[in-house]
Amino acid sequence: MERTVHRLTADRSRVLEMVSQAPDGYIVEIRKPSRSLEQNALYWSSVHEIAESVWLDGRKFTPMVWHRYFKERFLPGRIIELPYGQITEAEPSTAELTVEEFSDFIEQVTQFKELHL
Repeated sequence: MERTVHRLTADRSRVLEMVSQAPDGYIVEIRKPSRSLEQNALYWSSVHEIAESVWLDGRKFTPMVWHRYFKERFLPGRIIELPYGQITEAEPSTAELTVEEFSDFIEQVTQFKELHL
């Protein structure tokens, strides 16, 4: 299924036109915007700085390892039910965070960085 994302701006007429012309069965979702590109760049800059500078027990870790660590440490887990009633915890995802939530996440990573650099 094709997915099209539009941010609402002062010109909402295009979005309203698309909704009125959408075929039956389509889903329209209105939600807060997820993290911004600027936030994402700031976050990854911090992660790379930590990966280059922080040694723990004589070891350095890659940016991807730090990213996983920060998600598990600072983001809440979500419990989901799988088919046939199995319950599991979904891995936290930064992609699903709103601008405000990602800002809080970056602040926690920044505090970690300040303590360890």
